[in-house]
Amino acid sequence: MSSEKIHIMTTAGATRLDLSVSNGAVNVTVDPKAVYGRVRVHTTATEGAVADAVNDTKFTEHGNTLTVSVPDDMVGGMGGTNVMQVGGSTISFNGGSVVSTGSMTGVTISGGDIWVGGQRLVAGGQVVAERGAKVGAGTGTIAVDVILPAGSSLAVSTKNAETTVRGDLEAIRFDARNGSLQAGGVKVLEAETHNGSVLIDTVETELEAETHNGSVLIDTVETELEASTHNGSITVGAYNGRRGSARTHNGDVTVSATPAASGKLAARTHNGNIRVRGAGHLDLKTSTHNGRVW
Repeated sequence: MSSEKIHIMTTAGATRLDLSVSNGAVNVTVDPKAVYGRVRVHTTATEGAVADAVNDTKFTEHGNTLTVSVPDDMVGGMGGTNVMQVGGSTISFNGGSVVSTGSMTGVTISGGDIWVGGQRLVAGGQVVAERGAKVGAGTGTIAVDVILPAGSSLAVSTKNAETTVRGDLEAIRFDARNGSLQAGGVKVLEAETHNGSVLIDTVETELEAETHNGSVLIDTVETELEASTHNGSITVGAYNGRRGSARTHNGDVTVSATPAASGKLAARTHNGNIRVRGAGHLDLKTSTHNGRVW
């Protein structure tokens, strides 16, 4: 038996979904035949932190806006009791307090760090559970399955959840610490991830994508392009825009401009190659410190 919570919108038509989930997978399908937006949060876990996170999920609906908040399912990240076992010691986290039972030999508590038998369980108040520490809670991952009517928009805030969108949306706002975004068509895209990639089929109006470690891959940009990454490549299959900028510190930049493109286009990298095709009619600026431009 699994744990799940389901919410179906009471307002028909396009939905503005604002979703926050720490870990797992987000799967969004845009269904032109759908009348009401639908969100299902579920896991195979029947107990423990993951199941608790699903059961404690909150849905708030105001008009055509739906806010979904899934609590942090990481051990130590919730207000309930979570248990970790290492050797003969048991560490319980209960609403911010820490209780240790069993053998106290080898247990060291210093500031926000806890070590048991030479293994660091908590660093700066966050559970890290190094080298196979056994977590005494239910296992499993959280999945969020979403069905949205045509014309909807999506905002996702996550620590470690992968997000996949099938179909076209009006707007996507994606903010992740570790996680990638893969989507079809969107009019306006704003994406920022520290460790992860951004892969989009078509951006009609405005694209703003930033990643620290990960690539940005866009099949088609129709209007405005603003893409940057520290470690990763940037690739635009067909650039039809009127203003574009692609910047990376370590990685290649590849942009294919079409005759429909106009205005300024900048492609810059510190360590990497730059390849721009079909941009002879544009105000093009390129630069690389270690690499080739062609």
